[in-house]
Amino acid sequence: MFRRDRRRWLTHRVTARVWIVLSWGVVCTLNSTPAAAIPVFARLYNKPCGTCHTVFPQLNPEGESVRAHGLHGLTPAVEPLKVGTLTDIPGTVPLALYLAGGEDFSRVDEPAESDATRTHLNLAFLRLLAGGEVGRHLAFMLDYELIEMEPDTGHVEVNTLPYQAYVVAHAERWKWLGNLKAGWYELPFLPSPQIHRLSARPYLVYGLNACSLLDVAPPRGTCADTPTPGETQIGLELNATQPESGLSWAAGFTNGSNERLDSTASRDLYLHASQAMGPHRVGLFLSYNPDIVGGGADDRTLRVGPEVDFYSRQFRLLGQFLASHESDPTGHSQALWYYGGFLEANYRLTAALLSLLRVDYAWTPRFDDRAHGGETRVRRQVWEVTGGWQWLILQNVKLIVEATYGENREAVSNSTVRTWAGTIRLATGFWFLDPPGLHEWMQREPAT
Repeated sequence: MFRRDRRRWLTHRVTARVWIVLSWGVVCTLNSTPAAAIPVFARLYNKPCGTCHTVFPQLNPEGESVRAHGLHGLTPAVEPLKVGTLTDIPGTVPLALYLAGGEDFSRVDEPAESDATRTHLNLAFLRLLAGGEVGRHLAFMLDYELIEMEPDTGHVEVNTLPYQAYVVAHAERWKWLGNLKAGWYELPFLPSPQIHRLSARPYLVYGLNACSLLDVAPPRGTCADTPTPGETQIGLELNATQPESGLSWAAGFTNGSNERLDSTASRDLYLHASQAMGPHRVGLFLSYNPDIVGGGADDRTLRVGPEVDFYSRQFRLLGQFLASHESDPTGHSQALWYYGGFLEANYRLTAALLSLLRVDYAWTPRFDDRAHGGETRVRRQVWEVTGGWQWLILQNVKLIVEATYGENREAVSNSTVRTWAGTIRLATGFWFLDPPGLHEWMQREPAT
């Protein structure tokens, strides 16, 4: 009884804290001046969020252009502050808070198991954003997720490493825009796996690996140690864009497809090419990992697939397909090919109201390693349908309503797990202070 009461007390305590954080964010946003209410780059350049975003955080072609220019290309509203003869820094504090939270619902129906339904108030994430130009050729970006809550379990995680933190060096030569990027960053898919993803529900294909599909731990480590393409990477990337032809390419290597400094399995290599046709783009992604888990398991992994991004101000279609191959996922010399992809349509009903519909699908052929001494025999199909709306209450405050139905079928055992999930949440990006420009701060008369 004491333990049950304590769990109930802890749940109420977490819920109260979530409400406090959300209420604080909304009050700060509504009471801030327009210059301080909107996130980092909007304040630096005195531009509305719609300059670079369809609905934040999703980028539009103008936002993609700023990224291709190494986070340059717009004239700062506040004159940069000179530091020496060759470097300057943003003329105002380049910080913002980004948070989202609300009510989440989930239900899982498993054979021979009682239905588990969960609904709770969920602080999806609280992030600190920072970024800006450091002179004509350098810029930086930070996306540090301070805390996040798992929607299915309500478990709160405090992160010690940033989700995104990199510096980028930019140059323009021979009609090419070139960038050298180093640090924590996403792989260069056309649809952003998380940072600029519009929907609350993550893409299925970017979270796939053989471990999750076979439901068998790798020879060394656990499924949690096995990286997925949607995770941020520690790496070095060289990319370039030719605006006249619309051709873009990127090449880089990462720290073993892993965002942690202390767990390096191998050096992954990746290539990405895309072709723009007006505001539309098609691309191809390729990556190779000589050892996805490490510890001598030698599970070589290849991923390759096309992607599309068809854009208009009213309608957008995003798509990704990935074919993946792991040479030895269970340690019994049996390889696995698996496949996955999605199509997502966004339709703007009004200037402030956008609808979303997405279909995700993934599958494996029959995998059987028993002839090699293993115990795994699996053939899996997973699919999800996600739909919802996003309403821009203000340019930096939106209401998200979204629902997902999915099935996970294992054909060998003829079992199917059905899931329902839904969310209604507020998301906002703001800075609760209205800092003076650094010029004014440095030019203040000293106290006497």
